[in-house]
Amino acid sequence: MPWLKKNLLSPTDEDAIVAAIGRAEEGNRGEVRVHLEKKCPHPGGPLARAEEKFYRLGMHQTLEATGVILYVAVQEQVAAVYAGPGVHTCCPRSFWKEITEEVSRGAREGELIDTLVAAVDSIGDLLREHIPGTKEIENELPDEVSVS
Repeated sequence: MPWLKKNLLSPTDEDAIVAAIGRAEEGNRGEVRVHLEKKCPHPGGPLARAEEKFYRLGMHQTLEATGVILYVAVQEQVAAVYAGPGVHTCCPRSFWKEITEEVSRGAREGELIDTLVAAVDSIGDLLREHIPGTKEIENELPDEVSVS
């Protein structure tokens, strides 16, 4: 697994995040992904990189445009969330800011995995509140942590 070689996640850490993704997608029409990399290579910063990864991972192709990606540049200790229009337009901007600040704090304080799991769980709660229901296509995207 490439991310193990990059020392970003242990198998146990990955399992915890993947389980959180599964929980986050229950009872709503959203699709959640987590993307990690050591440093943000995008000159526009973490939000621009999150948007780029959103499209590269095909998250824009969900049936109801309800994809959400949580992006983290681990060494730089920064995070961003990018959501498709089916989610972004119905969720308060302050929510995304709180999520990214908490994940960034967790990265700085050595609690990245715990804060990632909590952030994904919070995203799931928000999705259940704003886009509840079931998906016409079950699990459109894989429940996994992507790394570059």
